[in-house]
Amino acid sequence: MISHKTLLACGIAAAFFSISSADAATLQASHTGAVAQPSFTVPNGSTVLFDQTANPSASGVTAQNFSSGFDAYDNEAADDFAVPAGGWTLSSVNLVTSTSGGFTGPTTVSVNIYPDATGVPGTTAACSYAAAPAVIGATSTTITLPSTCSLAAGTYWLAASIALDFTPNGQVFWTNVTVGSLSDSVWRNPGDGFATGCTDWGTLAACGVGGGVDPGYSFQLLGAVGGGGVPAAPVQELPTLNQWSALLAAGGLALLGLFGVRRRARR
Repeated sequence: MISHKTLLACGIAAAFFSISSADAATLQASHTGAVAQPSFTVPNGSTVLFDQTANPSASGVTAQNFSSGFDAYDNEAADDFAVPAGGWTLSSVNLVTSTSGGFTGPTTVSVNIYPDATGVPGTTAACSYAAAPAVIGATSTTITLPSTCSLAAGTYWLAASIALDFTPNGQVFWTNVTVGSLSDSVWRNPGDGFATGCTDWGTLAACGVGGGVDPGYSFQLLGAVGGGGVPAAPVQELPTLNQWSALLAAGGLALLGLFGVRRRARR
């Protein structure tokens, strides 16, 4: 015979499962809405090194680290950029974002800067920040890197996953752009909670997220020019004619001295 305590426990478990399933059912891999263009503030001492906020799309893709009950839905989005000769020193990042629950306020973001690996992010990050402080606004997410990231010339990928509990805050989406640069942006959901099959990096078209057609994400990179380049090797100048004469004279004197020492030794 089933006791009242057992029935009560089963009822609580069933209710919890129903609530969790209902919440999970409302999770979305993509967002479509009105285009909102934020006005970013450039911190003192910084300059905008890369700006891909023009040509915004009405679509966005989830880029979020949920609470532990929704780990299967944790996902990461990435887009590439090119660093010119001389390098860059990154100090902050701006993302154009939208939210489904209207949340604004402080949070943290997992930020990784990966070198390019033939059109996708590489496996080892050049710079990695597990919980960079950030602020989510109505149309943006501003991220301050805990320490600067020095990058030499080359192609890299900015990968981001914004920490935000789904209950009660909803979701945050990284806005797409209709005109990107270099390779198409990518996305992954290792736990495959969204059932896209993209447990590793795939384009939006391949994963069927973010509208599936827009080639990039809307973001800015800020910091300073320089600091990441490889120093040029010092120039080795050839001796002048006068310097050659001095070197030959010194060499001749050395030989004469050595010859004299040997003659004295033979006696």
